[in-house]
Amino acid sequence: MELIPIIKLKKQRILDHPKSFFKDFLKEFDENQKIYILDLDGIDKDKPNLCTFQRLSSSYELWVDFGPKNLGDVVDSVMAGATAITLRKPLWPNINFSDIKDITENKIFTNLDFEYKGKYDFREIHLQQIDGFVNFYTREKIESSFQDSDYFKTIGMKNKIYTYESNIKNISYWKGFGIKGLLIDFDKIKEFKKWIPKEK
Repeated sequence: MELIPIIKLKKQRILDHPKSFFKDFLKEFDENQKIYILDLDGIDKDKPNLCTFQRLSSSYELWVDFGPKNLGDVVDSVMAGATAITLRKPLWPNINFSDIKDITENKIFTNLDFEYKGKYDFREIHLQQIDGFVNFYTREKIESSFQDSDYFKTIGMKNKIYTYESNIKNISYWKGFGIKGLLIDFDKIKEFKKWIPKEK
């Protein structure tokens, strides 16, 4: 199971970390480490932190999630150094994945949004040339609805799913769904790496 550190940006700052983030972060991870950027400024206010993407992309492989709304936004992220992009269907309702694949060879993912499923059949997404899904629903949320749990399982049969997790006790649960990888808060990544080998 792949473990990917996640960085959350809001108000042009990295959440839950002091100002010395870049200095500390550069010591924590090897060069070319894959990093997931959850840019809440981009998602909530359409003001992505492209300069931060560019700064990190010189040392790391970036997977960015900032709420692109058009092809121009995708191009901006590629120019800023992203190698993978998460698209959010509610923010870009008329996404044409073929058009995106025509302009970039980057990996393209979309987020799972159970509330949106009536308008968009995620089970058929594998036919549209994307590379997989990102899940930010908690274990508790998925377990609270048999329909959502079944839906999640059905999607996982034909697609790669990466899920956000902060509790090592839930690793076995996600493995039951065949999760491809976990997005882990960067300050917990060492804890997860110590635990994962014991599961093999």
